[in-house]
Amino acid sequence: MKYVHMNLDWRQQDIRWIAVAASLVLSIFTLLLQDIPNSDAYTYARTAEIFLADGIVAAYQHYSWATYSILIGIVSLTGLDVFSAGLFVNALFYAILIYAFLSIVKEINDSKPLLAISAICILVYPQLNEYRELLIRDIGFWALSLTALWQYLLYVKTQSLRPAICFCAYLLLAAAFRAEALAYLVFVPLALLFNRRLESSARKALLLRLYAVALSLSVGLLLFLALMGLNVAQLFIQFASIYEPFISGNFTLNDGERALLGSLLFSEYAATFSREYIELFLLAGMISILFANLFSGIGGPYLIVLTVGFFRNRLRINREVAVPVTFYLCINFLILLGFIIVTRYLSARYAMLMCILLVLLVPIVVLSLLESAKASGRRSVPIIFAIFFSYCAIDSYYSFGESKSYVEDSIEWIAENTKDSAGLVTNNHAVAYFSGKVEDYDLINRNLSEEEILSSEVGDTIVAELTFEMKNLLEKDSIADKLQLLTYFPNPETRHFAIFERIE
Repeated sequence: MKYVHMNLDWRQQDIRWIAVAASLVLSIFTLLLQDIPNSDAYTYARTAEIFLADGIVAAYQHYSWATYSILIGIVSLTGLDVFSAGLFVNALFYAILIYAFLSIVKEINDSKPLLAISAICILVYPQLNEYRELLIRDIGFWALSLTALWQYLLYVKTQSLRPAICFCAYLLLAAAFRAEALAYLVFVPLALLFNRRLESSARKALLLRLYAVALSLSVGLLLFLALMGLNVAQLFIQFASIYEPFISGNFTLNDGERALLGSLLFSEYAATFSREYIELFLLAGMISILFANLFSGIGGPYLIVLTVGFFRNRLRINREVAVPVTFYLCINFLILLGFIIVTRYLSARYAMLMCILLVLLVPIVVLSLLESAKASGRRSVPIIFAIFFSYCAIDSYYSFGESKSYVEDSIEWIAENTKDSAGLVTNNHAVAYFSGKVEDYDLINRNLSEEEILSSEVGDTIVAELTFEMKNLLEKDSIADKLQLLTYFPNPETRHFAIFERIE
């Protein structure tokens, strides 16, 4: 009998698959220890339910970005509840993201130590991993966009058709999660014109071929969606209508608005001279918010490493990778700038793709510093980095925030202490969903209106998450006289929820 010797030396294995396996294990723990879902999760859950009940067209009519919800609905057919199914979908996208991230690093330098450090960097990246337990469609966008970048690098290197098709296909799929993926599909191919390794004619030929593939796949996708009964033009109009109020009402200020803002921002005397520059002041403030979100997305630990790498000239990356990455960064920055100018707000997760690409430089800096320390005999540097990554791991997977068990406690209290026939009015998605008394639980607003409370019937339960606006509303005589306080959660001293009964 012949015995086959299995080489189990991890150094001979593909580190990318080891990292993917580690990510899946972490996602399993997230699934087993899941907390109260985030607010966005209820929109995806409701759309998944509509997809399972009425089909794909109904799902997109309910929510323009139903692709994520459809995946959740499909996974839920295995018997998982919609929120667990969402975390399962997240686990798959995180696995894809990590594999693509390490594949891009491999194109920078196919070095085992660099790939190992890169795997650690992405697995313990705090700002990225805090989204692991949230149901948000952005995760699919990040994963598919990074995979598309990897395929673009392969296309430039091999000049074969397959990676060109994959690059376009992945970005078209990413566009089903966030529309800005189309901007990368249009503009990233232009990076070919800056590739010095190729003759001018070769660059243009590769560029034309890539655009031809993009156009062919786009037309094919539109035809496929039309055959499925989806009106892409209508979906686009529905998407654009969300931003129409921002666009039509935010670019200019009238004299009254300038005077009001001037008096709020400056003294009365200074406002006379400064209010004509209010728009410039607002633009500078919005750009500051953009950079604040960018720094928040990178996070303090990795920002320190990047700063050290910048001042020590360790941010070195080969031009073939640097140019398309720079295109990605510039496109993301311009999208973020346009978004904040139009909507006047920005979330750190919108800058996450840019941050992930900047984190590509972190393992390069770390490896360079470790090699320098080894050459000079400084044994403290590896210890410092061991502590550094340990801190990042703890920050990634252990929550120091306040427990939200009071949400579950309040839901349990409502079930035990209110009549089944009593209606329920609330501004909290979890209460609306888990109480089973609110059909359109995904349409819950952050704050209740006076009309919503007064339109309830005698005996109905009013559950108010006590935001600043809700506290002010509940103190109004026209409302306070019609409500009887039943209890506070978590307790009368720390009031996050107030539960009332409508008495008249």
